[in-house]
Amino acid sequence: STAGSGTIMDADRELFLWSVIAGRRDLAVLFWSRGKNKICAALIATLIYKLHARDENDTSYKQSIEEFEGFAVQMLDKLYQANSKACLKAIIRQIPAYGNATWLELAVAADAKQFIAQRAVQDLFNDIWFGYINERASHITIIFSTFMILCSGFLPYNKQLVTADDKKAIDDTINKPHFFDRQTSKQKRIADRTRSAISQYFCNITTFIRAPYVKYLYNLYAHMIFLLLFSYVILCDFFPLYNFPVDTCAPFSNSENREDSISGKDDNEPITTNLWTGNAHNTSKSVSYGFQRRKRPAATEIILVIWVFTLVCEEIRQLFTIEAQSTRNAVIAYFKTFWNKLDVLALVLFFVGFALRYIPTSQCFCAARIVLSVDLSIWFIRSLDMFAAVKRLGPKLVMIGEMVHDLKFFMLMFFVFILAFGVPFYGLVYGVQEFSRHLPRKIINLAYWQIFGELQALDTFEKNYEPNGYAAFILLVAYMTIVSILLVNLLIAMFSNTFDRLQHDTDRIWKFQRYSLICEYLSRPSLPPPFIFFSHVWRLTLSILARCCKSSSIQTKYQEHLDRIRYKISLDDKSAANIEIAEDALGDEVYYNFLKIGRKAFDDTDLDEERVQSPQDNILNKIRTLENRIQLMNTQQVHMCEYLEHLMDGLKAMGGDRIKVPQRRRLDPEESFDDTNNNIDQSKQNYRRESLIDDDRPRSNSNPDEQQSQMINLFSSRRHMSENSQTSAQSTNANNNSNPTSDTVSSSVPFTLKRWNLVGIWSWDVAHDVCAICRTALSESCLRCQAASNLQECIIVWGTCNHSFHNCCMSQWVKQRAQCPLCQTDWVINRIGQ
Repeated sequence: STAGSGTIMDADRELFLWSVIAGRRDLAVLFWSRGKNKICAALIATLIYKLHARDENDTSYKQSIEEFEGFAVQMLDKLYQANSKACLKAIIRQIPAYGNATWLELAVAADAKQFIAQRAVQDLFNDIWFGYINERASHITIIFSTFMILCSGFLPYNKQLVTADDKKAIDDTINKPHFFDRQTSKQKRIADRTRSAISQYFCNITTFIRAPYVKYLYNLYAHMIFLLLFSYVILCDFFPLYNFPVDTCAPFSNSENREDSISGKDDNEPITTNLWTGNAHNTSKSVSYGFQRRKRPAATEIILVIWVFTLVCEEIRQLFTIEAQSTRNAVIAYFKTFWNKLDVLALVLFFVGFALRYIPTSQCFCAARIVLSVDLSIWFIRSLDMFAAVKRLGPKLVMIGEMVHDLKFFMLMFFVFILAFGVPFYGLVYGVQEFSRHLPRKIINLAYWQIFGELQALDTFEKNYEPNGYAAFILLVAYMTIVSILLVNLLIAMFSNTFDRLQHDTDRIWKFQRYSLICEYLSRPSLPPPFIFFSHVWRLTLSILARCCKSSSIQTKYQEHLDRIRYKISLDDKSAANIEIAEDALGDEVYYNFLKIGRKAFDDTDLDEERVQSPQDNILNKIRTLENRIQLMNTQQVHMCEYLEHLMDGLKAMGGDRIKVPQRRRLDPEESFDDTNNNIDQSKQNYRRESLIDDDRPRSNSNPDEQQSQMINLFSSRRHMSENSQTSAQSTNANNNSNPTSDTVSSSVPFTLKRWNLVGIWSWDVAHDVCAICRTALSESCLRCQAASNLQECIIVWGTCNHSFHNCCMSQWVKQRAQCPLCQTDWVINRIGQ
């Protein structure tokens, strides 16, 4: 902090911005988790990384862009699920720490389409789009009210719209039914009751007209009327103002008749033309309707010019309302939009054609008709922008734009094949001709229409069996094969690829472009063209008066006008603090998940990346490891068998022939598993039968030495067959037979239990009594809570590893390392409590 100004520097924010600009991604993520306004910071990082990627043409920033945009999207989604009303306000909340920017503005500047496509932002767009009109009003009702404007006063409306001076707390809006919440204060209720019904009715009509959706509908109607008027002028009401030959710029049918009449005359006979004589009512009968002279332009043409002039005023207003640091930047931002470029082109062509029709030459009148005809086609194409507001048609416009981009490169290749066929084919069929400026048109006309099945060129050499006829035939076959089969299918494949590529992304792109549409109609005047001129005059007058006059009423009126076209709000300190607290909690959760899933362990000293192995390599390595372990087990088994052989040899030397040693059988690795099991079972049955025979022999006829030998033989046979349970039973029987008093001894009890007492000792259900982070006993508060005197709020958190720490200490620890401080395993919370 500075002593003079008293301002406090946010170190985490400054370090975060430095890390982002310097390209330190790990540090940027760390300082992002420690700072405040995490969504705003994530969007700023996305913006900076995209600027670096564009300026340096480097794709290494893609991972950082996706990470920070993902942070913002996850936090926005969690906040919207927790409190949708507060989330909508937070999206357009001004953040003083970042220059009073909003999440929405930063997302648009960063081109964060995924953030804009989230449900929270789209719900906000819906609220702004319909204005004060209540969501209960259906689309059919609103459209009907645009024609019957008096019915709009009876529609349901919201009482309050979020404006720039909104100071209402977030907590007070949780139980409201909508983002544009109703004001229920006592003063407003009294004002509503005292207001007359007639005044409220006309206020509702004014509110209806100012809604962006209603402005869109009226502009749509006006554009359709404009196209009809323009089409009528071109087709039925565009007459010359001066005298010139009738055959100049005549329709195709008239020019064709004139060529026939000229060809029928003698070459020495002069060609006469009909000129305008007298006024418009004293014309020759041979003059067609379209060439009748008029003294002045028609009324429809004058209305059309006035209409276009109001459109020019609207484009100028849009240019000057763009917020930019300089006029040059505003012009650049204006021409970045494709539809603005098309608007300027259409307006320029219209005034060029309108100016040419006043030049007293026949060529200029023909040029004016051509220019205005092309201009009319552009205005028809311009109407596609109106479909961007429709959810079913908007994504299709995105696909059309991408396909047009593919078509430009295809037409370049296609034009090469047209010239490769058209020029030699025209030379072979028609021979050498005098050069004319119409020759390229004839060549292209001959080659282009062959693609669509117009095989008129085939008739020209169908009966020509000369060498040039065969050459032309081969050229036509090759051209039709390449163009009709190869190029057409290539174009279909390109369009299919573009469609598949954009199928899952067009909806997100359209939702992002919807922001521009809402901003345009939010700032548009309420009246459509050509009546929009009156709105322009009113806004210009109000702006001049606000700058020149210091009257409070004028300043208030001008401020109300500006507030209607803004979508920013300023919240009080309590509401802003609630949002920041929720944002910090959600940011910690997102950061913890990020560390758990995608980040490497900090104690990994190997900085070299491990070689990525394919699944086949992993399986082969596991098979090799398994083979090594099996080989080791086989070696150990051989050593064990050798040891048992030496042991049995020693026992046999002690017991003589009475000790039976089973025959050792070497297992063949290639022998089947079933055969091996059958042989082993057969051996077990033989030895079990011999053992039972030995057990059934009468012990009365045997001396103690023979009984001892039998026991040793029985024990050895049982040990080799691994029959532990049977061996124990036989040994028990033998012991009982040799010692008949064993039952009597086992039945005697040396003492009797009369009474017993239990003694319990309690301790903490933890593996350690001291927090390994702050080195303070768990029965006490952590150092932070002791310093802040928050002794009652310090609780203990247990992990799945049964290690426990202070919750305050562990929440700070996981921001840097998502592992247990003691066992270094992934930290997963088991329970939290006292």
